[in-house]
Amino acid sequence: MPYAGFVYKDIPSFRLKTGDVLGFDLGVMNDADVQLQIDLAATASNGSDVPLLPFTTVVTNTQVPTNPRGDTTVGNYELRFRTQAPFTFPGGGLIIRFSNPSAGYAMDNTCTKDLVVAADSTDPSGKFVKRFFTDADGLPPYDNSDGLRIGGFQLTLADVPPNPSKKKRCKRRKHHAASAKKHCKKKR
Repeated sequence: MPYAGFVYKDIPSFRLKTGDVLGFDLGVMNDADVQLQIDLAATASNGSDVPLLPFTTVVTNTQVPTNPRGDTTVGNYELRFRTQAPFTFPGGGLIIRFSNPSAGYAMDNTCTKDLVVAADSTDPSGKFVKRFFTDADGLPPYDNSDGLRIGGFQLTLADVPPNPSKKKRCKRRKHHAASAKKHCKKKR
């Protein structure tokens, strides 16, 4: 702390709404509840570490996430935070920044490496760019960064918009025996 985070590239576009879930995977149980402020930003270019716009806070440090100390099951992304603000991501480079730990979590000085490392910058997918840590202001150039131990994340969106390729079909209703007219019922 005070700032840490991960930089990714080639991430598909998404739209977070209030109440959607941002999850991380711990492989070891922590000895204190993990409570952090989480900010998101698209990057100025795909894979750069420079935010395009100011960061958007999507989770405040007052929230106790689901499974706040994690568990030992790898791959279940059990540290689940409900987003408290919307965020629209156009696709490409993404920065997830962590800061402002709660009082209880700030006192956790054991420095155990609980986060499951998804990959490093040599991953063949190319999506994992870098991590930064113990950064003073949370903005580039970061005080400490490397391409190692980059954590993965999982999004659970509350409802997915309807598929625009599926067209609404109208039903035919017979008004008179001699003719049929086409009518569509509008959803309200």
